[in-house]
Order: sequence, then C-alpha cells, then structure tokens
Amino acid sequence: MKKAYAIIIRNGLILLVRRQGMPVWDLPGGELLPDENEREGVQRLIKELLSFDSKVDDLIGIYTKEYHDEITYVYKVQEAVSQSQMESQDYVAFNFFDLHNLPLNIFPDRNRQIKDYKTGRYPVRLRFKENRILIRIEKFIKERKKEK
Repeated sequence: MKKAYAIIIRNGLILLVRRQGMPVWDLPGGELLPDENEREGVQRLIKELLSFDSKVDDLIGIYTKEYHDEITYVYKVQEAVSQSQMESQDYVAFNFFDLHNLPLNIFPDRNRQIKDYKTGRYPVRLRFKENRILIRIEKFIKERKKEK
C-alpha cells in the first residue's frame, strides 16, 4: 500500500489535521490510488480532503515499515493561492501549529517526519521499526471500526 502526506507551512506554522474518532493529530494525506504517481496523488488528496489547489515542492522522505507492507511519501507542499480557504468532509479539525511547539498527541510517524523536515537535510529514506504506541493506536482504530 502506498500513502502520501503533505507538510504545508503557512507563515511559519504547520498544518495538522484530525479525523473523526481519532484522538491524534496527523499530516493531511492518505492512501494513493493503485497506479497513481506520488506527486500527483498528494495534490489530489489535498484537493479532495481540504478543497484547495496545491503545488508539490520537495520530497521530504520515503518511509517504510518492517512490520507492514506499506510505503509512505512525505512532500513539502505549497498552497497554489496564499491563505487558501479550507473545507473538509473528512477532517473534523484542522489547525496550524508552531513547528517548535507541536501538540503532544501527534501521530508518532508524522512527528518523526516533521523532525526530518525541520533538519533541512532531505530527502530521507527511513525504515520504521515496530512501535508499541503505533500498535496501540492501530488496535484502537480497529476496535472503533468494529463498534460502528
């Protein structure tokens, strides 16, 4: 499975989003279509999920997981029109946060990806090892889906 996420900076602040029923902040993005190019996919996701046009700049990193068949691409993305109006059917909350004062309840993988962006030394190629916090979050998600 391929996924793509966007780091969107506005006035020195980073955009983070939250999905319905999820207690953690995340970067905007998600799953790519089967034969979709990663850059085009992240643009499509931003348009579908946040209702604004974007321009993909730099590849921040490519991340794989030793315990999942998953590859994640993280890109620095700019708004096509500065201060774009955002609307979303998929996210219950979206907000801009100070890069140096991120919320504590941020998805662990994204926290690492944001740190990689802040170093300025990218693109990064990283293989995530098994993470106990991530396992708990995934278990929580599965239990929530069963309840619905």
